[in-house]
Amino acid sequence: MAGAVDEVAGKAAGATLTESLANYWAPVRYEDLPSSTVALAKRFLIDNLAAAIAGSGSEVTLIALQAALAAAEGGTGSSVVFGHRTTLPAPLAAMVNGTAAHALELDDFGGCGHSGAVVVPVVLALAARGRITGKAALTALLAGYDLAARVLEGAGGYRPHNEKGWHSTGTCGSFGAAAAAAKLFGLEADRFANALGIAGTFTGGIWAFLEDGAMTKRFHPGKAAENGLTSALLAQAGMTGPRRILEAEWGGFFSTYASGTATPEATLAGLGEEFRIATSGMKPYACCRGLHACLDALFEMMQEAGVGASAIAGMVVHGNAQTCRQFDRLTIGNMLDAQFSMQYALAVGALSGRATLDQFSPLRSDEPEVRRLMRLVQIVNDRVLKIGEYPPLELRLSDGRSFVRQIPFAKGAPENPLSDTELERKAISLITPVLGSSRARQLMALITRLDEVEDLRDLSGLLVPEGEARGAA
Repeated sequence: MAGAVDEVAGKAAGATLTESLANYWAPVRYEDLPSSTVALAKRFLIDNLAAAIAGSGSEVTLIALQAALAAAEGGTGSSVVFGHRTTLPAPLAAMVNGTAAHALELDDFGGCGHSGAVVVPVVLALAARGRITGKAALTALLAGYDLAARVLEGAGGYRPHNEKGWHSTGTCGSFGAAAAAAKLFGLEADRFANALGIAGTFTGGIWAFLEDGAMTKRFHPGKAAENGLTSALLAQAGMTGPRRILEAEWGGFFSTYASGTATPEATLAGLGEEFRIATSGMKPYACCRGLHACLDALFEMMQEAGVGASAIAGMVVHGNAQTCRQFDRLTIGNMLDAQFSMQYALAVGALSGRATLDQFSPLRSDEPEVRRLMRLVQIVNDRVLKIGEYPPLELRLSDGRSFVRQIPFAKGAPENPLSDTELERKAISLITPVLGSSRARQLMALITRLDEVEDLRDLSGLLVPEGEARGAA
């Protein structure tokens, strides 16, 4: 790989950041990629498809599907909608499926925030074009994950970018979606760079949804997927995009979205040697990743102390201002509120010993014992947390004992990944209620040998209920 990178660097002398990214990824072949990285792509494909299939019947996804069908005006297209016997034009299918992937907070984290919910729907939406091999699909997935994460790193990273109010999955995800589509279209470096430039001129996503639990958070990955795919289509047709989309001093992505926090040099760090899919992780719990470390700490301390929820006298989350702003939430009006409430997550976790989807849907916030435990949770701004560091949890028991635990890498982090068995268990539990046990097993088996598949439609055809897909939900 080093030789290929050196060659790209030589050709890219004086190139912009966007051109350098395109110069590397446009010519990359499946055979150039490390086997360990390809294995990661398969794991994340399983994880994200499972999350999307589970979310395919959610209210927000059905709304997105209804709107997409209206936008298509009878032109159903040929791209499958996960979990439904319907088809749509590729950009609209990517939008609906990206929304489904993020609908239940079960998709991956890290990367650009939720890279898989943006990139995977683009790759599968384009399967309907035919003649896309499994190797090409895996290469496109890796390109998408890489670009999305690199743009966020160039913006200064997750916390500084999100503290400005930007939802990084929406702002940075479009670049990853454009890269995945450009790769599948076989765009040479010049048009690949145009696709990235076009995507960057019309991208966004802000955190206002936390004020009232609005559905738009779930929609952000879907819109980023649609935007990136459309950008690649425009580049394929000949539209140009700004080559300095990232670093332009006025109106560039970094100067506009990451003023004062951008680290542009990070965008190309290790390009071709370090694949950013490795910075993503998988969720064992159906809530915001920012809650997972405290949940892990709670489960560990309760087990070590040998107590149940009735013995808890108090829980204190020692965080910072961002912890309080994002997760201090006693009023639960809907599922999103619960998934961003430290009080709710710790309460149901203490009672059930888990934080799986059944603890967030249906809501348990009206149960007296849940309410009691929620009131025992304090979230305080008394720590300076480093980038990537999560707050410690203090557990106080009615017998006077107290424990404090800080988890450096919560379960599912790249440093503490789900095992193959844990991933399989999660995926089967999410896919089976929608598609059935047999199809779930068939789908996962196909992904494990995806590099042998000659037509990606073999995979996309397994993402819908039995029977031929048609243009109605």
